[in-house]
Amino acid sequence: MRKNVSLARLIESNKENLNNNQMFIDLIEEKVHRKQVEMQERHLTTTNNLSWEKEG
Repeated sequence: MRKNVSLARLIESNKENLNNNQMFIDLIEEKVHRKQVEMQERHLTTTNNLSWEKEG
């Protein structure tokens, strides 16, 4: 019976760890996405500024 209890605890702990890991992955993906958008906007702004400089 004791093995069943510790096994159940281990399974529950693993589920919690998986959940925490997934939350961490989601957070990282969100930060990466925000950075990609920021870099894309910066690139578009730079490209736009360069095209204005060529015309002017």
